[in-house]
Amino acid sequence: MFFKRSKKCEKKSIVSNLCKIAKKTDIPLDIIRDQTHYEMNSNKEIIVEGCKGILQYEENIVKLNMQNMITVFCGRRLSIKCLTEDSLIITGFVTSVEFSV
Repeated sequence: MFFKRSKKCEKKSIVSNLCKIAKKTDIPLDIIRDQTHYEMNSNKEIIVEGCKGILQYEENIVKLNMQNMITVFCGRRLSIKCLTEDSLIITGFVTSVEFSV
């Protein structure tokens, strides 16, 4: 499966977001970089930053390896819209989010 980097994806790049946060808060970028960030737009889109890898990817489940936990998104017609080195955008109809250590 091939994922093309879209302009929308690049705008939401973790590096650019973290650089902005670091500049405004005077917190070193190395400290901020190790954080996980989720942003949900209704239950139709989830922006995930700080992802270490995809453990499972199917139409009804997306399981991600995060910093110190596993995050599972369940729903219908889930797909990864954009994928970068450590962030991704999941679209579809999300019915639940589970966290485990």
